[in-house]
Amino acid sequence: ISDYYKETAPLKSGAVELLEKLRNSNIPMTIASSNNKKEIEMAFERLEIAKYFDRIFTCEEAGAGKTKPDIYLQAAEYLGSRPEETLVFEDVIHAVRTAKKAGFQVIGIYDEASKDDQEEIQREADCYCREWRELMKKKTALTIAGSDSSGGAGIQADIKTMQANGVYAMSAITALTAQNTTGVTGIMEVSPEFLENQLDAVITDIRPDAVKIGMVSSEKLIKTISKKLKEYHAENIVVDPVMVATSGSRLISENAIETLKTQLLPMASVITPNIPEAEVLSEMEIKTEADMEKAAETICNTLGCAVLLKGGHQLNDANDLLFQKGKEPVWFHGKRIDNPNTHGTGCTLSSAIASNLAKGRDLETSVKYAKNYISGALADMLDLGKGSGPMNHAFAIEGEYER
Repeated sequence: ISDYYKETAPLKSGAVELLEKLRNSNIPMTIASSNNKKEIEMAFERLEIAKYFDRIFTCEEAGAGKTKPDIYLQAAEYLGSRPEETLVFEDVIHAVRTAKKAGFQVIGIYDEASKDDQEEIQREADCYCREWRELMKKKTALTIAGSDSSGGAGIQADIKTMQANGVYAMSAITALTAQNTTGVTGIMEVSPEFLENQLDAVITDIRPDAVKIGMVSSEKLIKTISKKLKEYHAENIVVDPVMVATSGSRLISENAIETLKTQLLPMASVITPNIPEAEVLSEMEIKTEADMEKAAETICNTLGCAVLLKGGHQLNDANDLLFQKGKEPVWFHGKRIDNPNTHGTGCTLSSAIASNLAKGRDLETSVKYAKNYISGALADMLDLGKGSGPMNHAFAIEGEYER
């Protein structure tokens, strides 16, 4: 084993580039290994990567193997970070599970020695990659929705949200609207042929790692989107099924709703209905949290997709329910932020979820990150316009060009 580390142990493709990028970003790094420290030092000296790491921790020093979190907790303490702020890279399933259970974010890495466990690692880690270089590739997301001329919702909110969440944003526009914070004064829908042209142009050149779909008002456009996403085998599809206005009025026709239910929603990784929309999809009244759980289960079983049922509408403030087939329901308890400017919250939440799915996070983690992001955007208390104004999607962006 010593000879292997001293003379043979290879460096995974893209490792040096990633280490350089992390070091240039002033991100401290340590090693937490079950191997002998001397063997690691020999390999690192030969591969010329010892300079990137502040310290090597071993299971021998920690007094426990990686079925216990001791080594990860010691490394995090040394780095001065909490588990939820610390990223762990692991290539064996028991270590992935241990780090996750202890609250760490985990990136699963392919390794030939544990190739039989790769499906489990991919399923349980927050992100997964076969080569280090994959982590440096800019992730991409496509939004298919209408334009909001006031910039607070629709395509504009989606692009801002995706950019703020670290992915490259692309768009296919379903309609132009003339609107501001007080209301909508005009809508001009694109033709199915032009929407198809947009989708072909984007996907054949820069394939999206996730797709967010917002308001699509006509049956023909819904069919076009469904056809093209099937054709290109799109993944990580998030649908915000905009059907009912806050006033309770239907925004799309019964035929369009039926097409949405039969052709588009079953393709989704997750849909994000609010209470009125969930009532339409589940065909039941929702008055309590128990009703929310029953409705989400009904929708999930009927359509075959995960459901993030958004609270609000004076039912339970900012508490949302995630229902996935074969899993226990998960409640996300948010704090109510006293901000009347909530224009575009639905667009923003679904786009943030899509962004995190694009980056390889699992659905539950993506929802958690998205909820935290939208809370930050609301808490910034941007106040623009005469009506219900937009949020500050760039609340966490700082730099010389921001000033």
